[in-house]
Amino acid sequence: MKIVPVLDEENGCSSYIIGDEVSGKAAVIDPLKSVGYNHYILTASANGLTIRHVIDTHVHADHYSEAKKLSRETSLIPSMSVNTSAEFAFNPLAEGDTIELGFTTIRIIETPGHTPESISLLVTDSSRSSEPWCIFTGDSLFVGDVGRPDLVDSQQEQVNQAASQQFDSIFRKILPLQDYVEIFPAHFGGSACGGLFLSPKFVSTIGFEKRYNRFLKTDNAADFSRNLMKNLKPAPVTAQQIRNWNLGKSIDT
Repeated sequence: MKIVPVLDEENGCSSYIIGDEVSGKAAVIDPLKSVGYNHYILTASANGLTIRHVIDTHVHADHYSEAKKLSRETSLIPSMSVNTSAEFAFNPLAEGDTIELGFTTIRIIETPGHTPESISLLVTDSSRSSEPWCIFTGDSLFVGDVGRPDLVDSQQEQVNQAASQQFDSIFRKILPLQDYVEIFPAHFGGSACGGLFLSPKFVSTIGFEKRYNRFLKTDNAADFSRNLMKNLKPAPVTAQQIRNWNLGKSIDT
């Protein structure tokens, strides 16, 4: 298995090319418009990989997605959660679905909270083990932080519900994984989708985050939500505009 990070350092956004070196099949996760579709195609090729899947872990609110453009240029259909209300054709992904890339298998885990349609991608490399090796957590679990719950709907009742979903997604679905499982989030550093403690590192492990991520120090949902809300940064003023564009509702960038 090969993982190639593709980062937007200025905006703290992470995307990834993940592929199987034997079959040459690859998937691009959370491609960035700021990077451009051609970079992903050329980088995959330079690593002996061919893009077979383009996946967004959720509808992003802080940057424009390159998933639609990259998919068109590679004759593919972008993949997103079945719960996404996009106004363009996409391949719907639901809990338990799998994407096969030779020895590398991606299993879909629904992890709502940051957005209702958020998913995480659990990866196994059967050439090494039948156990999961890493998980792409989107905006659910970050290095040192967790995804904010207020960018889809800022009404307090909806934010509270999203925070509760975020707690369930992290504590019931992600943290039960083995401590050695690596996490690859969609953001790092100063990204607006994270809080005050988002690390400049873009990779960690389940065990390290359990031990040192301040939001995981309690297993009480109410305490988790209070801590999360207390440490929110101001929301980006363009969040809804960017979400609408990523949903296909606007062409104005």
